[in-house]
Amino acid sequence: MTFEMAIKVSDVPATGVARAKVGKHELAIVKFGGNYYCLNGVCTHEGGPLGEGTIEGDELVCPWHEGKYKIESGEADPETDWVTDTKTFKTKVEGGYVWIDL
Repeated sequence: MTFEMAIKVSDVPATGVARAKVGKHELAIVKFGGNYYCLNGVCTHEGGPLGEGTIEGDELVCPWHEGKYKIESGEADPETDWVTDTKTFKTKVEGGYVWIDL
């Protein structure tokens, strides 16, 4: 695994989402249940910025058309059938930063 620095821990809301860019990758970093998760930051529907989305239960909601993804797996909610599953990345916290395995 090769982890890359993505964002300061302090830049991720306590129970929310933040937008990050690592190289060419747009990412959505989520703090949920005391853990950090990373999903592809581009909605599979029309490219909405998932890093600007909201959290509802255990799902990340796209700000453009409310497509929903499971935070832990990137699986699309069947009720929002206009989106498909999105990629997730392993994370670790070290030195005050969230690191992503791309």
